[in-house]
Amino acid sequence: MKRLTLLALVLAAGAVSAATAPKADPEKGRQVATTVCASCHAADGNSGIAMYPKLSAQHPAYIYKQTLDIKDGKRTSGSSGVMKPMVAALSEQDIRNVAAYYAKQQPKSGEANPKDNVELGAKIYRGGLAEQKIPACMSCHGPAGAGMPAGGTEIVSYPRLGGQHKDYIVAQMKAYKAGQRKNNIMIDIAKRMSDDEVNAVANFIQGLR
Repeated sequence: MKRLTLLALVLAAGAVSAATAPKADPEKGRQVATTVCASCHAADGNSGIAMYPKLSAQHPAYIYKQTLDIKDGKRTSGSSGVMKPMVAALSEQDIRNVAAYYAKQQPKSGEANPKDNVELGAKIYRGGLAEQKIPACMSCHGPAGAGMPAGGTEIVSYPRLGGQHKDYIVAQMKAYKAGQRKNNIMIDIAKRMSDDEVNAVANFIQGLR
């Protein structure tokens, strides 16, 4: 009886916590996006600059987590140093809001270069490389690169990759290989891949719709 009572209290506390948790406001997020983020990521999240990722239709939990990591100095590779002072004044609620806004934007796909080993890229993305113990990218990021929201928790998710800039994907894989970005699964995969393989699959991902 005591155990059931304790369980009921825990469940009740969880319900109250969920009910009082702040909800994201995409309209307030739009204001942040247009004033803080647009110069690099574009107001609609379809960045035209290859070194900055496209954020349109990205899972809000992923944007939230990565932005917090940059703000807190936990992610420092690539352009994170440029972004850190830009997000320094944003509250966690601001970040939730802008993440929700970008998640609702319509993504624009890029185009794969047909001369840039599309066949190898497709093979890696769809089937992996068994001899190198490299899993298919689609097993986590989905057949069309739409990713998986949340991955079972509030802030852990497999990001959307479809249509992402090839150069950005390559840069992130290099950061994983060098240990500059922290994700044990991606670090292990990146270390098993050659530069040609990374280039090929990044090219293929850029063309996903």
